[in-house]
Amino acid sequence: MGVYGSILEVATSLASLQIPAVVPESEDDSVRQMPFDALEEFKRRVSFAYLKKIRHPSTFAVLAVNLDRHGIPNYIGPNTFAEITVAFAQSKRIYLYQGMPEAYVDELSAWRAVLLNGSLQQLATDFWQSCMQEDKQLKLL
Repeated sequence: MGVYGSILEVATSLASLQIPAVVPESEDDSVRQMPFDALEEFKRRVSFAYLKKIRHPSTFAVLAVNLDRHGIPNYIGPNTFAEITVAFAQSKRIYLYQGMPEAYVDELSAWRAVLLNGSLQQLATDFWQSCMQEDKQLKLL
């Protein structure tokens, strides 16, 4: 969640394009101060709820906001990769906000992840072309 502010900015941009998006629950400082058992339970509950939203039939796609982090270009963390995997298993489209991280090239290429290179135009075009008949939403990772 180190890029949470950027995720919110992307959600605002999507809203301006009239594309509904669901943003993961924020982990504020109070969460980090929880005892280990409580923190694990919180993460389990939040992760399960978010994965359930990804699997929902009205979900059009997932968008990983994969900014450069930890010295790694196009970084995707373990939770985000798990969420992308669930999206793939549910036949959802996968979008990467930047490029493709080296660590996951084989999988993400095979799963036909769409590289946006910082522009939401392709996602918006795809959304409006395929969602005119149904009320769908996008998940941000």
